[in-house]
Amino acid sequence: MTSQQDDRIKEFENEVRKRGGNAVIDWKESNSPESRGILFADVDGVTLMVYLDGLISIPAVRTYHPPRYPTPIIAAVLATELWTMQKARDDAQPETAKSRVTGHLGPIVDPNLKCRIEECRCQKESQEDRQRRARGGYNWNPDRCS
Repeated sequence: MTSQQDDRIKEFENEVRKRGGNAVIDWKESNSPESRGILFADVDGVTLMVYLDGLISIPAVRTYHPPRYPTPIIAAVLATELWTMQKARDDAQPETAKSRVTGHLGPIVDPNLKCRIEECRCQKESQEDRQRRARGGYNWNPDRCS
């Protein structure tokens, strides 16, 4: 685990505690070629990832926006809410959902950066495309923003 990963996990745990949640999360480091060194956790049925540089990502979720989700930490804490809203939109327009280049059709993303839904585009994508998909549409690292 890098110091940036450790810092991000502590931020996440503090925010979870502040909101009255259980901050004990089982983070696992990936050895998969697609995601080596990235930490993965299943938080209330949605995968979170913490990259070596400290980026916290919700790979299944396409996008999130301020003001409700002002930081990646807040978005990660509310990942289940974000997933639920995306799933409702996807269920209403399944063909459009299948064509999206970010996010997934399933909430759990494995270290090979594929979700568990056969109809998802990730199942047929190259390793590079899956890596781009995992970073998401608006999953940013505030330490790299000016």
